Amino acid sequence: MKEVLCPKCGIRMEFMAESESSGNKKEVRYFYRCPACGTRIVESTMEITKKDNNIVINILQ
Repeated sequence: MKEVLCPKCGIRMEFMAESESSGNKKEVRYFYRCPACGTRIVESTMEITKKDNNIVINILQ
């Protein structure tokens, strides 16, 4: 995994993930967060949808 430094304070950022669900849709975000100042840099966002026994994954960013 690459080392990412915070653009505000220069501290090594942590790689994290969070998800949010509603109905048949789930959104997963992968991002870097600075443990010192809380700055976030979004790496990617995916939307996962279940429809008619199929799973569709859309890369949003």
